[in-house]
Amino acid sequence: MKQITTFIVSILLLAVFSLPASAMPPNQMNQILNMTQNNWVSFRDFNGKQLIYFTHLESYTCGIKEVRYSINSDDLDKVWELQACDSKNPMAVTKDIIYLTMPLGTAKSIAVQVIFTDGTESEIVRKNP
Repeated sequence: MKQITTFIVSILLLAVFSLPASAMPPNQMNQILNMTQNNWVSFRDFNGKQLIYFTHLESYTCGIKEVRYSINSDDLDKVWELQACDSKNPMAVTKDIIYLTMPLGTAKSIAVQVIFTDGTESEIVRKNP
């Protein structure tokens, strides 16, 4: 009996973790994104400019309805335009420009909030360079 139970659990786990992101239930996608908030955006100084990357969020577009953000405030007055969800390859980042470009030292902080496909909103995540 123990072998049968172990086999069934193994098959179920394989099935759940083999699903493409677009097939994940919204609550699972929300959990993953909430657990990875520290990776939502990243800063980089390059060639005399300050870049803020949205790569992580671009790879989860199938679970996101909207990304709101603001620089140096909590106003959330801007919207990051995500690439469209590709259900055949949901984690692929195909967008050409996945970052903001500004003069070096402009952004002292960024505030980001994700609106999930089920309409729920994340907390506001603040990050500094």
